[in-house]
Amino acid sequence: MAGKRHVIVVCGYGCHLRYSENRDTPLRPYLDKVAQFIKRYLPEMVIFCGGHTQRKSAPGVSESSLMHDYVLSQLKSLGRVYNLSTHLFVEDNSYTTYGNIKMADSHLRKFFSGKECHITIFCEATRAANVVMLARHFMGDLVDSIDDITVETASWERADPFKQAGNLVYNKLAITYPWLGLAEREHRKRIRRAEQI
Repeated sequence: MAGKRHVIVVCGYGCHLRYSENRDTPLRPYLDKVAQFIKRYLPEMVIFCGGHTQRKSAPGVSESSLMHDYVLSQLKSLGRVYNLSTHLFVEDNSYTTYGNIKMADSHLRKFFSGKECHITIFCEATRAANVVMLARHFMGDLVDSIDDITVETASWERADPFKQAGNLVYNKLAITYPWLGLAEREHRKRIRRAEQI
């Protein structure tokens, strides 16, 4: 990683830090891990990805803004002194793993070109294979080798991990045959779902 510009992408997972007054969601320890990682490695840029996925239970809150605000407060409490606010970005138009990675890539290209980056992506563990496949597809030309795309995970998903096999195939079809419109169809479906939760 020496000499490369380190970028972190944080994939969202819900718009709540707490289930109730006495119980945190798994998002809090995930974001604590992100804050510790940022403090340790001092990346050049951090992109938080995730839309308004729970419009009924968290009106006006996006996954990305929730994560940004929490991580920024943690970094301040950890004594991070350099001006992080200029390096933290919120991307709140993505509702799927595909969207998170594609939108992060679009944002990265405004600042970087060529093979100058090392990209670390945070995600829930069962989504790691999807994230790696999508990152290699969208961001592959921003790195020297696939070794410059790494994934950090936390595990809390309770659904059957095999469900991600279907998502992996679906996303492979979406990037191989973009004219099918699969990614756009899933994006619209997730926006409709967001109105109900």
